[in-house]
Amino acid sequence: MNTGTKPSKPPATAPAALPDGALDRDRAEEIASIFHLLGEPNRLGILAACMAGPRSVNDLAALTGMSPSLTSHHLRLLKAARLVRARRQGKFVHYAVHDHHVTSVLLDMMEHVAEPEHTHDEEA
Repeated sequence: MNTGTKPSKPPATAPAALPDGALDRDRAEEIASIFHLLGEPNRLGILAACMAGPRSVNDLAALTGMSPSLTSHHLRLLKAARLVRARRQGKFVHYAVHDHHVTSVLLDMMEHVAEPEHTHDEEA
């Protein structure tokens, strides 16, 4: 029976939770590089704005208070790291969060920051 959805592909990479807790050096460096990119508050602002749906450079610049030129620079870095994707609509390019993984990480971090500090301290 066809439900109209595409069959899901098996993951091309190792699962998120590795059974032995090991993380190979190449993957660790790639993840560290992404977190380094996310360590810039303006980029986080761009990603948060893109979570609401596709946005143009001018929209993102207005929302973040940056110039369109600086916004474009940040978007190039985020796109190269596969954190945002671009789609041309007429003469404008609109940017959105690349996929649900990026959204999940950002939402988890927002939730983590909003938690009271003592929640996990008492468990240790």
